[in-house]
Amino acid sequence: MSAGSPVSDSSRLPALDGLRGVAAAIVVAYHFVLATHLSDDYLRVLAGGSSDSGAVNLLANTPVRYLIMGPEAVVVFFVLSGFVLVLPLLRGKGLDLWNYFPRRVLRLWLPSAAAVVLAVVVILATPQDPAGLPSSWAQAFSFPAPTVTDVASSFFLITGSPVLNNPLWTLRWELLFSLLLPVVFVVIALIRRGRTAWIIVCGAATGLGALWGVPALTYGPMFLVGGILAAVFSARGQSASPFRTWSAFVGGLVLLAVPDMVRLWTPEGARVVLHPLSQAAVVWGAALLVLALSSSSHLSRFFSLRPFRFLGRISFSLYLVHVPLVLGAVHLLPEHPYRALMIVAPVIFAVSWLFCRYIEEPAARLGRVAGTRTSLVVGRIADRASARP
Repeated sequence: MSAGSPVSDSSRLPALDGLRGVAAAIVVAYHFVLATHLSDDYLRVLAGGSSDSGAVNLLANTPVRYLIMGPEAVVVFFVLSGFVLVLPLLRGKGLDLWNYFPRRVLRLWLPSAAAVVLAVVVILATPQDPAGLPSSWAQAFSFPAPTVTDVASSFFLITGSPVLNNPLWTLRWELLFSLLLPVVFVVIALIRRGRTAWIIVCGAATGLGALWGVPALTYGPMFLVGGILAAVFSARGQSASPFRTWSAFVGGLVLLAVPDMVRLWTPEGARVVLHPLSQAAVVWGAALLVLALSSSSHLSRFFSLRPFRFLGRISFSLYLVHVPLVLGAVHLLPEHPYRALMIVAPVIFAVSWLFCRYIEEPAARLGRVAGTRTSLVVGRIADRASARP
């Protein structure tokens, strides 16, 4: 997701739940494509190559690509995370660190650990032979016999390597940003003017991070953009004209496609530099989408409809569980990957709902209890220490 952003404060802005749900569904669709024989050609075209396949060109070079913009959807997740973590603080909700850190860590780690267990179960239950799969992506994340090191490493979100469940890579950045939230909030509180300029600067930093291959510079500014957007929203409120709302939404969609425009319309020599730099436009596009749907409008009411809110509710679980299930299904029917995907699609949504109901939401409740009790215990210790002569 990460990844999806597993936070609850956006419940006051249900359209953002809907946006997160749509983004999670797009990530699933993206991985569906990567699990088929279209994958290698599709990724080659996105990298600037060409393909004779009409299906691949349809997916990569037409507006159909919006339905499978998986990496771009992850950017939306990161911006949303920054927004919904910072917004309550700007609304006057205090940040009790002894409450916040246990609550947040458990909220992220427990479902992630359960997703690793699910991945191990699926790997052991399905005969995984990478050589029989139709795509390099599926082969790379197939494990005939997972090692103890692979399993143990997947449980460490920050220092580990979650190879057994590929989407967990985003949780590293989600958790790091969560741990840095107090510092980030101070930085955002100090930005009183020129917030739009700071959003532009953060997007540019992401572009430079992509160009130089520096992950922290690539992903960190995305969360910061979300936090700055929360400050913009806190100052502006939900009121916005329909023209501004629709302009932001359409503009956001256009900016998401800027890397594709660079890929299709620029010379090959310039593309080497311009394509990674164009990731800045993706960050700006995600910011505009969040800004558009945080306004009260017909558009936000549409994204607040029950199907979108349901997707938003299960989005984190959907993000965590879908890849092991996709790969397990393709391994069971390696000669018929499309049939396997058709069968596993409803299974993924059913498992995601069960995972949300019995793992993710209880983990959130446990995190709140642990945070509250930790804060109380530390408060009592502090009171006793201050009472001593």
